[in-house]
Amino acid sequence: MMIRIVMIWLAVMLATPVLAETPQQRWIGDVPIMETMTIESDLGFAFDSPDGRIVVIYVSGKADKTALHEYYDMALIPLGWSVAADLMWNRESERLTITAARVGDANLWKIAIMPE
Repeated sequence: MMIRIVMIWLAVMLATPVLAETPQQRWIGDVPIMETMTIESDLGFAFDSPDGRIVVIYVSGKADKTALHEYYDMALIPLGWSVAADLMWNRESERLTITAARVGDANLWKIAIMPE
C-alpha cells in the first residue's frame, strides 16, 4: 500500500509543472534569458518613458556572440520580434539589442529594449 501511495505521489509531482519566479520575469516577462546566463540584477533597470518602455538587463555567462544570436533568433521570432540586424530585433515600436558590456573586471552582455 505504501509503495502505491509513493508511486501516485511521484506521478503527481512529475506531472506538475514547476513555476519558479526568476528575476527575468520581474524585469521583462516577454524576453527569455538563456539558461546558461545569469541575470546581474544589481546593474539593470526598467522604467516607462513617454515614448515607451526602457529596459536594460545585464547578463553574465559563457555564451559567445554566435550562441546568443542563434538562441535569440529562435526565441524572439515566435514572440513577434523580427531580425533588424546582428543582435538586434524590432517589434511594433520597440527595438531589442544585445551588446557586449564591461563592468569593472566582468564581461557581460547588455540586453536593452528601447522605443524605436
